[in-house]
Amino acid sequence: MKNFKLQKLNKRWLLFNPELMQAPCDEYFSCAAMKEKKAVIGSAGGRGETCFYQAENNTWALRHYLRGGLVAKILSDHYFGVRLKNTRAWKEWHLLNEMLALGLPVPKPVAASIIKKALFYQADLITEYIAETSTLAERLEKAGLENNIWFSIGACIRSFHENNVYHADLNAKNIMLDEQQKIYLIDFDQCRFRSDGGWKIKNIERLRRSLDKFSAKDKDFFFNEDNWAALMAGYQQ
Repeated sequence: MKNFKLQKLNKRWLLFNPELMQAPCDEYFSCAAMKEKKAVIGSAGGRGETCFYQAENNTWALRHYLRGGLVAKILSDHYFGVRLKNTRAWKEWHLLNEMLALGLPVPKPVAASIIKKALFYQADLITEYIAETSTLAERLEKAGLENNIWFSIGACIRSFHENNVYHADLNAKNIMLDEQQKIYLIDFDQCRFRSDGGWKIKNIERLRRSLDKFSAKDKDFFFNEDNWAALMAGYQQ
């Protein structure tokens, strides 16, 4: 891969695409700092905050890696490891580039950041912001989708599976649609290429559980069995 550069910036190790980020600085990896500059244009929830901000004539999405589960109460955003190539941000940055090379619809990786602290590290990832998009969950909270769009969602997931891309958390918040109904998958932390196997149908089952969970919480959530049948038709085509 030619379009990357490794650089030490103060306490931070950076892996970045110099064609997308030309002047790396610590502020780019702080939502608080970018808010002070009045560069932030929005944010997304989830585990921790993802903020969207403008810099270098572009719009980027910054995500700070946070732990989940009980261990989060102790370690929060610290992960064990000292080798850069084994860190979560490094792996996700490279995986995104590999998927883009395969023509898969994912965000472009801009930069990965690692700050080492003894045997632990903290990590951040910057990707290009995909404009005028919303999550599948957000769409379904407002209105239903035509079955041809559900079909396209199934076909999109199939394209990842045909390339043996395992998404560790395929749910209704990690599927994005833009105003032209183009579909993207996001959040590839802990994801990887895997050999063919039963994990693919488990991926689909995970998405179904996610949709059912939203439906159980909100009686006005626009999802039904016909929609799911259309998604599966697209996946199985």
